[in-house]
Amino acid sequence: CTSISYYAQSLEGHVEIMAARKNVGKLIRDPSTPKALSAKLTSASAVRRFATEELALPDNSSYRSYVDVGRNDVTLAVFAAPQFLLAPVTWCFPVFGCVPYKGYFSRKDALENAAALQRQGLDVYVTGITAYSTLGWFSDPLLSTMLRQNDTYLASLVFHELAHQKVYVN
Repeated sequence: CTSISYYAQSLEGHVEIMAARKNVGKLIRDPSTPKALSAKLTSASAVRRFATEELALPDNSSYRSYVDVGRNDVTLAVFAAPQFLLAPVTWCFPVFGCVPYKGYFSRKDALENAAALQRQGLDVYVTGITAYSTLGWFSDPLLSTMLRQNDTYLASLVFHELAHQKVYVN
């Protein structure tokens, strides 16, 4: 069973990101945008165009905006498994089904959940996540966390996240 507070932090984190979106085209044209950011956004726009024109991935409003999340990871994922087993604990959510992790926008909440799972005798792993998809329900922005690596990595992320909008298997 997942608590109301878990859903609340998910909603709050997502709303904060959606409210901070800035148009990619305007940022590229704005002379006050740092050159490195403008170059990354230009690459991301080309990747997005290729994804829709050549790979037939969704041509919608996703990845046409940008958000600087102000931290190294957009979310933290908490994974758990019984000691000495390779079978993960799964959590089930409406719409998305069951997954082997819980995602947190709040580092404090993620670490508190990890500690609670450890107290239950589970092996726990917490890791930062650079991107996530709303599976096409919302206009997902490019995130500063997505732009830290090279353009090949960025392309794989954009392709992966747009593909989630077409197919999501859990």
